[in-house]
Amino acid sequence: MNDESKLYRLVLVSPWPLLIFLVIPLLVILSVALHFRIPLIASTTPLLVNNVCFAIFIACRLLRYLAVMRKPLRYGAACCRPRQSITLPLPVAEVRASLRSSGYLFGSVGNYGEKQDLGYLGTTVLYCGLLILLSVGSLDNLRKFSGVLLDGMGPTTDLNNILSYRSIAKGPLAATPRSLPRMQITNQFFPDSTYPLGATEVSFHSEDGKALKYLLKPRDPVTFGDYDIYMAKLVFEPQIVIKRSDTQQPLFDSIVTLNPLVQKRGVYSFYGLFQGYNLAGGVYYQPEKSSLLVVVSRNEKKVVTEMAFQVDKQVEQGDFIISCAKMGQWSEIHVVHRRHKVLLVVGGIIALVGLLLRVVIRPQRVWLEEAAEGCTIWSSGKETMNVLKSKD
Repeated sequence: MNDESKLYRLVLVSPWPLLIFLVIPLLVILSVALHFRIPLIASTTPLLVNNVCFAIFIACRLLRYLAVMRKPLRYGAACCRPRQSITLPLPVAEVRASLRSSGYLFGSVGNYGEKQDLGYLGTTVLYCGLLILLSVGSLDNLRKFSGVLLDGMGPTTDLNNILSYRSIAKGPLAATPRSLPRMQITNQFFPDSTYPLGATEVSFHSEDGKALKYLLKPRDPVTFGDYDIYMAKLVFEPQIVIKRSDTQQPLFDSIVTLNPLVQKRGVYSFYGLFQGYNLAGGVYYQPEKSSLLVVVSRNEKKVVTEMAFQVDKQVEQGDFIISCAKMGQWSEIHVVHRRHKVLLVVGGIIALVGLLLRVVIRPQRVWLEEAAEGCTIWSSGKETMNVLKSKD
């Protein structure tokens, strides 16, 4: 152990290199917290590469710690010798014999010794837990599949068809789903006291013709093989048309996506923004009564219009004629490749136990050197000092 180079100890022993792998995760946290796009982490690839490299780094350290576990001297005399020392008027051999009787082990030269402790095991356990966390998390990210689709009441939808999804996030090793059933939405429930975030009743049709009914709710997934299926929210998409009242010139004609409000504004529970030719605004919606509130801003003027979908064909308000040509009523369904959450929790617990052992139980180490006055001693650890004080 004494022959270990500084580079070897820096890479496989010192805790400081571990901080390098915290840079990208910290940047990710800052970008989310500050809502600021950082070029280095514009995608999930840098974080994934960072975690894979971190897992390999931890695996090398774990193998090194396991290899040294059975050796009498685990820490070695190469580093971390304290600056302060004491000198006892005793021969080196007598001090060494006293420490050996207290459980210390010395190398062949006899000038360095240490006491085996659970702290070293704690570091090993810490690396084992971190390796589980990083390897399982990285594998889950490599095989990640997360698909989002907007679907409404009507015919069945093939969840194995990529074209069914509005957006897909896949890891490098992810496969396209092949074993998912066809899904048919049979009912949609607006947010109320029973379903605060809304709900969707679906029927899943398997290849053998069997149909299973489920009620999908936010944060309450249904499991099919390696995939979880859940409803995130209800979404409404009215096609808003705005024209000038004098010339009939179209100013806006597009779909506006309405998402649930965190807190209702009066009777309205859904809201979406839009921007058109020299104007901007927002749309509020009350699904229970199919009531729309359209707010249009142009040249520092604001016009507010209320209208009932499929009742009011068009409403003239101020300088505008506002109409809603059609309305899409969708459930936002997520299909996600399930992560190994139990293994991640186990890995986290193992790492925490190892960290506590390492923090609570400190290394007991001693360096001896013959001096004119007797024996000069450098020591680390309170137990070592207590043994030496008894000889003072």
